Amino acid sequence: MKLTHQELKGLQQMIEKTSSKVLNTYSKDNVVNLFNQDVIFIGDSMIEFFNLKRYLPTLNALNRGVAGATTKLILDNLDVILGKINPKSIFISIGSNDLVLLEASVAEAYENIIKVLDVLKSKFPSAKLYYLSTTPVVSTQHPLYKKIYIGGRTNGELKSINFKVMNYAKSNDMTYLHQFDDLLDSEGYLNTNYTYDGIHLNPKGYEVYARNILSNL
Repeated sequence: MKLTHQELKGLQQMIEKTSSKVLNTYSKDNVVNLFNQDVIFIGDSMIEFFNLKRYLPTLNALNRGVAGATTKLILDNLDVILGKINPKSIFISIGSNDLVLLEASVAEAYENIIKVLDVLKSKFPSAKLYYLSTTPVVSTQHPLYKKIYIGGRTNGELKSINFKVMNYAKSNDMTYLHQFDDLLDSEGYLNTNYTYDGIHLNPKGYEVYARNILSNL
């Protein structure tokens, strides 16, 4: 259920506005704050809506997620997102939105993700880099399915991206954290106990998400 050209244009414009506000907030924070966090989380809405103090209270972590972020947005705004922090660990969730907002194929989304990972590795060679896998969506037939959010991305595409990044991470001193399977229902779609709109996670979903992270630290 792909977005029409008009729907896609509207979504892109909306995200441009919301992401600009978030990035502006981060830019102001960079001026007034001296960050001492060991860990930074960057990426899309999966990160921005992730309450680190609630779900990962033991981590000295900074959340720099941007809802709607694509790999391009991350790369174009990396200095603002990272600020002055010199992290020991970087967690990133990125790539899913490329399928919709950049109209990328699985192969293109994968290549875009690798660009981001390689830039981070080059910028912070001593930091531990974690890639948080894409997460599933509900069936197109489900009442929770919201076309404007899911935008036609499929679980098949998302799994393919995960598989490719997992293999890359194994060969490049990065850690791949698989979030996908633990969020599924018995039919292979996002478990509706973990979401309120068919793609984003609710508190129960984030409990699973956080538990997976903690088990790999």
